[in-house]
Amino acid sequence: MNVIITGANGFVGRHLSDKLARKHELFLTSRSVNSDKADYLDLSDINSVKKYINKMSNMKIDVLVHTAGKLVSSGMTFDEQMDVFNENITITRNIVELIKKMEIKILINFSSMAVYPNESGIYNEKSEIRMSCNNDCLYGASKFIAENIFDYALKSVSQIIHLRLAQIYGKGMREDRIIPVMWNSIVNNNEVIVYGDGKRTSNFIHVAKVCGIIDKMIDTPDINGVFNVGDKNITYLQLAERLIKFFGNKTTKIIKIEQGSTAQFVLDIGKITSLWRNVDNGKDKENEIL
Repeated sequence: MNVIITGANGFVGRHLSDKLARKHELFLTSRSVNSDKADYLDLSDINSVKKYINKMSNMKIDVLVHTAGKLVSSGMTFDEQMDVFNENITITRNIVELIKKMEIKILINFSSMAVYPNESGIYNEKSEIRMSCNNDCLYGASKFIAENIFDYALKSVSQIIHLRLAQIYGKGMREDRIIPVMWNSIVNNNEVIVYGDGKRTSNFIHVAKVCGIIDKMIDTPDINGVFNVGDKNITYLQLAERLIKFFGNKTTKIIKIEQGSTAQFVLDIGKITSLWRNVDNGKDKENEIL
């Protein structure tokens, strides 16, 4: 199939491009001006989108995998988070334009588990949507609104798949994510700090498994709707212990601090695993730590 990947120079986009290139004809897009592998496309700029549509006017595209988007960073003010929200909604609007004009029939949209409240509980695809208690509230809101905009505006699309993704880890991930932060502390300080006494629970998935799931989705007809995509539900204490096993030694200390979230958030991935219990992780399997 002919597949467009947005955000192809991002963390997941790079891994996904390597995976899908084995079977599909890929058209990579990025707003990184220094890219030598991807076409320039700024999804927040309608003029850039129109130029790309014109450039691709003679090309039939079967699938669009939408990984592009703006993330919230720690310490952002409310106004800065609103800028993230507004940019993600603009990107969503422009993706609708691109899909309609290019008559693409399959959309795989990267959403997030941030649409659920970061509170203790088990969350499946029918659980309450409430992100107001989350630190990344406006990012989660932008993702949930994007799901609904796509479903509303793209009635002609035969398959719309929303992936509510857990915390993705692997080579090339952002340094401010929890796993690199813990890893750097272990390597540089021989210790790791866990807040909330390490009781906080979240779900983590290796990027290779994400890519394997998307590969299977492209090859499987008639899949539609929302899917939680994750792997291991573990506490931050268990995460620290696992990282020490790989990168620390017998003297590495875990420092527990009482302050902090103790929410035991469990992502229910039963819907996706009922389709595929095993996903080919390829050459990246040895890099999984969880």
